[in-house]
Amino acid sequence: MDLKQAKELIETHDIQTIIVAGTDPAGILRGKRLTVPYFYNAMDHGLNLAWFFLMTTPVDDPLPGLFDGGVPDVKGVPDLSTFRLAPWEEDAAVVLMDWCWSDGSPSELCPRSELKGKLKTLDKMGLRELVALELEFYIVPKPIVEIRRGGWNDVELVTQDIHCYSIYEGHFHEPLVRKIRDYFGEAVEGCIPEWGQGQFEINLHRSDALTMADTTVLFKTVVKQLAAQSGVSTTFMAKWHEAYTGNSGHIHQSLVDKESGRSAFFEQGQPHNMSPLFHHYVAGQIDAFREMTLFFAPFVNSYKRFQEDSFAGTTKTWGVDNRTTALRVINSSGSKCRLENRVGGADLNPYTALAASLGAGLRGIEKKLPLTPPSDGNAYAVEGVEQVPSSLAEAIQLCDKSKVTREILSPAYIDNLLKIARFENKVFEGTVTDLERRRYFEMV
Repeated sequence: MDLKQAKELIETHDIQTIIVAGTDPAGILRGKRLTVPYFYNAMDHGLNLAWFFLMTTPVDDPLPGLFDGGVPDVKGVPDLSTFRLAPWEEDAAVVLMDWCWSDGSPSELCPRSELKGKLKTLDKMGLRELVALELEFYIVPKPIVEIRRGGWNDVELVTQDIHCYSIYEGHFHEPLVRKIRDYFGEAVEGCIPEWGQGQFEINLHRSDALTMADTTVLFKTVVKQLAAQSGVSTTFMAKWHEAYTGNSGHIHQSLVDKESGRSAFFEQGQPHNMSPLFHHYVAGQIDAFREMTLFFAPFVNSYKRFQEDSFAGTTKTWGVDNRTTALRVINSSGSKCRLENRVGGADLNPYTALAASLGAGLRGIEKKLPLTPPSDGNAYAVEGVEQVPSSLAEAIQLCDKSKVTREILSPAYIDNLLKIARFENKVFEGTVTDLERRRYFEMV
């Protein structure tokens, strides 16, 4: 879409507000709601914002060193290819931005630009990517204003039992989920009640990686807004409650030849119908498995999802159509041949997670890394296999010491993620919880 087409859409639909936004390191949309004249001004000159949000936590804690440079502006540059109507708000449209410095150069802290770098590498190799995300979330029958007052302690979920795949149970979610499908159209492939009470999963239809990341950040924001409008709340937390299953954010990924569109992963007659390139691609993700966990599990809470027999990918394993492994190969045909990464939760930043997945796979291809044998049966029960880090603190240490991660993502981008993660971890290490008070206040 060019500016002329955007203007036509604005005039045809009597658009009054343009949401202009980009993502921070947590994948949270940051920006402004602009009137139409000021949107056109932003198209000419960009949108300046104080750059602190590129190096801060989800709740804007001021990190050490924040003020050392005077907190200058960063410029948001709207990408008109993302311009679309925003029917979840009245008379609104939305466009996403890349973060740049004042001279127009891409910011090394911009999640969207980090992903774009991997796509350029793929293009030079004559390949293009197809990816898809499965996102799980809970529908909590309480208004968000009550949740903000601490109302999560006495939540009664909409169902008392697990009804995974149930058409009947899905009926009760339809007033909200139907709106989501309507607003995202062909981007939504399917919707199901999931393994948790009140948990839902929506599958986003495969696309190129940048479109998928853009769709994902919009999707998560819209789901929360629609829930608030409906008098309920939703959460994408990896593990919102110890009594209920975690929220996954599985990533499906494949590579195809740029010219022919044929799968670069599928090769009939090879072991498991996997091409040599696919073997190396999977090997790259296995090789960096533990030290790049931070890119899929960025918060303290993320690591509470990693439990045995939980459908979370917790072991350094891969397998063919095996949902107990961290990396699941689907190899039934060329059109469906892909790799599913089951490590990440729904709390991941899609730009970071997709850049890390592609970067690790490309490193495996470049170095022709050999692939270990697949795991059969229950990968949770395999003895001697490495596990995901048990905590954010361990993930930080592994990532920081790793040379491999800095071959996968840019060092400046990783250092910023580490700085934020260290701060988050310190906050939680110094916080006394309700659990501690319950166990120790009276009894010790």
